[in-house]
Amino acid sequence: MNIKKILKDNLLNVILGGLVIISGTWLLISSLINNNNGDDGLINNTTNKVEDVKTASNPEPTIDNVAKKSDKPVVELFVMSHCPYGTQIEKGILPVAKALGDKINFQIKFTDYAMHGEKELREQLNQYCIQKEQPKKLFAYLDAFLKSGDSDASINESGIDKNKLVACVAKTDKEFKVLENFNNKVGFKGSYPGFEIFKADNAKYGVAGSPTLVINGVQSESGRDSKSLLKSICSAFNDQPKECSTQLSGDAPAPGFGAGNAPSGGSGSGCGQ
Repeated sequence: MNIKKILKDNLLNVILGGLVIISGTWLLISSLINNNNGDDGLINNTTNKVEDVKTASNPEPTIDNVAKKSDKPVVELFVMSHCPYGTQIEKGILPVAKALGDKINFQIKFTDYAMHGEKELREQLNQYCIQKEQPKKLFAYLDAFLKSGDSDASINESGIDKNKLVACVAKTDKEFKVLENFNNKVGFKGSYPGFEIFKADNAKYGVAGSPTLVINGVQSESGRDSKSLLKSICSAFNDQPKECSTQLSGDAPAPGFGAGNAPSGGSGSGCGQ
């Protein structure tokens, strides 16, 4: 047995093994760096994985069986007017509200802070007043606004009484000091201006962000497609009316303004949650 040859061969294997390990580590690091498109690849890849998990966490529409029943369910949808996920569920729930009509007590409400600046505060004042004083034109207005994001055009398209709207907005703004507080940086929640018209309801239901759907006083985790929302809301009836058999789309609307469907029916994303 040649002891020197064995030692020599083993030493060479150790050295080569070390080079393989070092080389493999360098290839891994290089891959992470090269995948970053000019930024920190490790951080970006980690972020993408988190986002992917969030998107895929609920890929199928979700039907929420509401435990608390009533003859006329109360449906309250809390949103921010320019939150893309708020507009997403609004597009999903409008066909449901139209189908059920006066069988439910349906209201659009707003979170007690706004993440999208002064334009959002003004738009929410508009929508609050349309719902309060011109409720029969609310759905037509929202149909137009959710497609275009253009408030003035939507007001014209839906036949809103502008003088009545302007008077209501001025009165409401004065009562709740929405724009005054915004300009004076009063009542902010962190870096976001407050919107306190529904502040008591936000506290009552523990509303944290947009969207938050409340059915008969309990937060619902329904999917955002019309079919799931119809079934979730109808589960809150003591006796379901025939309108609950209405055939509606099971495709989740795309987030944001405009038409189209989302890649999946997930309901996990939101603003401020």
